[in-house]
Amino acid sequence: MRTKKVTITHIAKALGLSTVSVSRALANQPGISDEQRAKITAKAAEMGYVKPRRQTPARILVLHQKPYQHDNSNFSYMVQGIEEALQQADTDYSIEFVDKDKQSRLILPYRLSKGFKFDGVIFIGRFNADYISLIQREIPNLILYLGYSPAYDYDSVWFSFLHAGYKQCKYLIDRGHTRIGFIGDLSAYRNKEKKTGITSALEEHGLPVDGTLFWERGEAVESRLSGLITEGLLPTAIICDHDHTAVELIRGLRERGLNVPEDVSILSSGNTEVSAFSLPALTTMDLNIEYSCRTVVATLLKRIADPLKPAENIAILSTLVERESVRTI
Repeated sequence: MRTKKVTITHIAKALGLSTVSVSRALANQPGISDEQRAKITAKAAEMGYVKPRRQTPARILVLHQKPYQHDNSNFSYMVQGIEEALQQADTDYSIEFVDKDKQSRLILPYRLSKGFKFDGVIFIGRFNADYISLIQREIPNLILYLGYSPAYDYDSVWFSFLHAGYKQCKYLIDRGHTRIGFIGDLSAYRNKEKKTGITSALEEHGLPVDGTLFWERGEAVESRLSGLITEGLLPTAIICDHDHTAVELIRGLRERGLNVPEDVSILSSGNTEVSAFSLPALTTMDLNIEYSCRTVVATLLKRIADPLKPAENIAILSTLVERESVRTI
């Protein structure tokens, strides 16, 4: 006749204690007196309790579509942050670079092609939709980090550009600015979100939304900037989609005899290394990368534990970092 497995609940019931107390004693955790711990340990041995084996660590594949290089885009910090979070979660993991060509040709990552098995996969960056589907057939549990799209029904963690745009614009309005521009890739989904945040802040404060002040990054210095300066219609403040865009804009303004923030205030996003060393140092938005990486790993592990849970889209809010590129009017 098969013997019933003794659990912590059985021991707690036999001693008239809570399962929490028994669990802490058997795990040698604080909060239990030595006398109580000895009593619980003795009863567990008497009842034939066997401590469960530690579960096998989750095996995670991390795929990114940008080559390693020394830059200020925050990409390397994101990869490092994901790796650190995976280590803290005690997982086994592999990291691979998958370029655009391999994605378009639907070539499996090296380890998958060699038969390695994984419990989950993290995509860092915006991947081809067909490629994500290919990988999902091999690894059902996945999460997108930065690659969110409203077309996807996958778990995702990214940054709330809607919130960032609103917060940046309100910051400028609170400092007396009413004519506010924006420079960025207007076709990118993140900048569509940011533009919505900016226009929402303007409308809520009774300020006009001037579409002529929302420029594509490439044309800002080449044509729009010169034209607005000539016509005397330059905004008093400009929000840039990234620190790099802001540095380029500052250079363009300086070449035209204008200074930041005396003539134009500049506000950017990323809080990359270049933002602190720019002249003037940039007021920018910190993305809270370390926290976002921990959230990615925790959400994927939750998916692995509960594959049928609804998909989650987690948008991390950015934090304003005040420096010297914005003045109060």
